[in-house]
Amino acid sequence: MPDPAVSERSNPLDMIASAHALLVQMCDAMERIADGLPDEVDRRLCAQVASCLQYDLPLHHHDEEEGLFPLLRARAKPEDGVDQILERLAAEHSSDNDFASEIAEALETLGQGGRPANPEMLGYMLRGFFERYRRHVHWENQLVMPLARLRLTRDDLDQLAARLSENRRHVS
Repeated sequence: MPDPAVSERSNPLDMIASAHALLVQMCDAMERIADGLPDEVDRRLCAQVASCLQYDLPLHHHDEEEGLFPLLRARAKPEDGVDQILERLAAEHSSDNDFASEIAEALETLGQGGRPANPEMLGYMLRGFFERYRRHVHWENQLVMPLARLRLTRDDLDQLAARLSENRRHVS
């Protein structure tokens, strides 16, 4: 995923929304890979998706769990019912990260010209991941992002921007 500069003047929620769009594109790429198994696989695409699964996905989850979610919990009103939503999304992040690392390993093999030991199983894994992850992003876009845009203050957004920048410094 591109790493746009996060400044205090920008809205870090736009960066998170852009990451969501890129992760949906990753899901689309995973679907193309699954559809091409076992013989018509774009090796470069496999390598790109593997990299996204290993680096960009966990970074995005970290951005949300350590940056966005705590700020939203602090600003949300009781009627927003945000605690249960954020707990579920964080639990999904954990299982998605684990599943993504397994898939990334198989995609790296394909990216290097190897063949999957069990193409049907890999296709099943890819489909299970991208279908679930598309739903996950949909819920974040429908529930979390509008609430964040409504509730977070300019100071909160500045804190979030600083956190996103800090997260990227640790990755570099």
